[in-house]
Amino acid sequence: MGELGRDTDREILAILVAESPIHVMDIASTADRHPITVDQTCARLHELGQIHPVGRGLYEITDDGKQRIGDASES
Repeated sequence: MGELGRDTDREILAILVAESPIHVMDIASTADRHPITVDQTCARLHELGQIHPVGRGLYEITDDGKQRIGDASES
């Protein structure tokens, strides 16, 4: 994954730390990203166990996702 992908991952995780659960469209609006990009990123983050869906396009961050954000902020 390229730097842009990692940046998008971290940005979405940071949004979810601040406000969770949140809808994909609201994440896209907050991050100023295309909804398809956000949806694909959320699917990948879910596969990695860093977020999980709670229904109807809403996602919450997991402890693994919070840890990733913490690790990134310490770098």
